[in-house]
Amino acid sequence: MNTPTDGPIAELLSIGSELLVGETVDTNAAYLGAALSRLGIPLRGTRHLPDDTGVIAAAFVEARGRSDLVVATGGLGPTHDDVTRDGLAAALGEELRPDAALEAQLRSRFAAYGKMPTSNLRQAMLIPSAEPLPNPLGSAPGWWVDRDGSVTVLLPGVPSEMRAMWTDAAAPRLPARFALRPVHTRTVKTFGIGESAISDLVDDLLTAPGEGVEAGIYARDDGVHLRFSTRGDPAVLDAPVARALALLGDHVYGTDDDDLASLALAALGRAGATAVATLESGTQGMLMAILSASQPVQPESGAARFVGGMLDAGGPVATPVADAVIQLSLHSPDAHGRSRVRVSVAGAISLPMVEVRVHGSGQQRLRRTAFAALDQVRRALF
Repeated sequence: MNTPTDGPIAELLSIGSELLVGETVDTNAAYLGAALSRLGIPLRGTRHLPDDTGVIAAAFVEARGRSDLVVATGGLGPTHDDVTRDGLAAALGEELRPDAALEAQLRSRFAAYGKMPTSNLRQAMLIPSAEPLPNPLGSAPGWWVDRDGSVTVLLPGVPSEMRAMWTDAAAPRLPARFALRPVHTRTVKTFGIGESAISDLVDDLLTAPGEGVEAGIYARDDGVHLRFSTRGDPAVLDAPVARALALLGDHVYGTDDDDLASLALAALGRAGATAVATLESGTQGMLMAILSASQPVQPESGAARFVGGMLDAGGPVATPVADAVIQLSLHSPDAHGRSRVRVSVAGAISLPMVEVRVHGSGQQRLRRTAFAALDQVRRALF
């Protein structure tokens, strides 16, 4: 394990047989990985484990032996296959015992619903070295165990419960326990250019971004992102970001928190549109979904407002009243897996139809199609 001056190293254990057979997607790991990174705690790795006490116990022994912080999600429910508590107890050689305070909290919680099932008493079990973490959204308390130089945190598997417990109960304890150096990040976002082409353009910026700076390149549905990070003075990120912007030119659509939906609505607003609608074919309404999700409670001053959309199934359609209607159609992929995307804007604000290509399949293909449309609108009105 690292020394306090090096900072802590973390591991994630995602527990639940449903994760191993594809019944549930592990969104918890992605959330916690990002949260740990922001705190300045590097993540050594993530493991998916079945609901097996022996396997879980062995995983805890291994992880605690090499990492300063082990975070586990799942397996804290009341049923026979919720055995995360049992696994950690076995790993530490401690005995699970009923906790009177936890039992009282559980009974109080269930009082409004009738008699508490006996199985829920499993959630009132503790080992001597565990401190319970409150769960405001569910019946399963978490655990904080600080023993033998390593901290283990048990969190529920339900994403809403996990996030609330992490934010309110677990994460606030970490700065007092570890010497943390938060990571500062800047992101340069591009669209319409691939990773390899960007690598050629930025050349040594990825391998030598500057003293104390790390650089990475990531392909996303909304384009390719360059990410620069440091544990030192965030001002050192200004130079690599400025150089990336200069090298990539028109391929860049924004930095940091910028998103294509907001930028397209802002561009339409500057062009004179106050209301924007969509008419889509072959996209399953993905553009409509992205614009709806990105619509802020208080839109940026001067930005057009998204008022809704329709799917074109070949018959007559009536789009909402709007100054501009983004018309989008997605066509079947060719032999190379590239799909044709046609984009135009009609109404008081009009733009001629353009055709671009996107790669991908399934939901990725649909999302890339929607982002390609927004990027074309942004570029045309820039």
